[in-house]
Amino acid sequence: MRKSESRAGSGLMLSEWQEGQARLLYRFSSFDYLCGLRARLRALRAFSGETLDKSHAEGRDEKLGSKQWGNRNTGANWGANAGSFLIDFEQAIAQSIIDRSANIYHRTGAYQCARGISEFSMQWMAPEEQARFDRLFEALYRYAHYIDETMDRTTPATRWNDFGLTMAWKSHLDQFRASPQLRVHVDIFADSGQLPPKTGVYVSADDPDATLQFAWTGSPAGKLLDATTFNVIGKAALTALGRTDLWIEGDAMLRFSSKTALTQS
Repeated sequence: MRKSESRAGSGLMLSEWQEGQARLLYRFSSFDYLCGLRARLRALRAFSGETLDKSHAEGRDEKLGSKQWGNRNTGANWGANAGSFLIDFEQAIAQSIIDRSANIYHRTGAYQCARGISEFSMQWMAPEEQARFDRLFEALYRYAHYIDETMDRTTPATRWNDFGLTMAWKSHLDQFRASPQLRVHVDIFADSGQLPPKTGVYVSADDPDATLQFAWTGSPAGKLLDATTFNVIGKAALTALGRTDLWIEGDAMLRFSSKTALTQS
């Protein structure tokens, strides 16, 4: 992102879609949203702990041991091993909460937790218990995903793009209906590869189609990156469908895709 400018109370007006992206990025980077993730994880840990206690009280592990698998399918094995991934996850969130006071932001560790617990059997749970655990974890993972996408500082392929934020806006729209309008501070800017002068959401000064990004001042990872923007086909889709239908209207997108494929064949 070459010269970029942050959200503020006066100055240049944002377009409607830029304003939506800015609202989402501020929400997903907010302290309250991070605390919401911790609350969801604690609820999941409480449920798994209660279920482990129930499993032990009912003696389920006595029926799950075998010569072939040993204690692989037992609650004791899950609690001693998979449970530690949930603890590590919560510790990572706690560190993120502490670091916010220094304007340092992190990804959540949700992906690592999911990979870890997936390696351990949950046969010690009753089917309805596992179904509830899966629902809780899926909702937790989806919630954490919005933080991770906002804080990802690796490649354009793993960061927010226009499609991803459009889908996120569609699912969060009701939360912003009464929000005040945002504007841009034209006196706050930075170049790609630099730490911003102020933590916040930045908009490209020279590419009106570029996806906004969140950047922070407290660590090298917070520097501004080159903007993620449309390629040639994306620009053609934007011209053909307009902002209202782009990514949202399935039939219109299908017609455009089919026409583009025929043109290129």
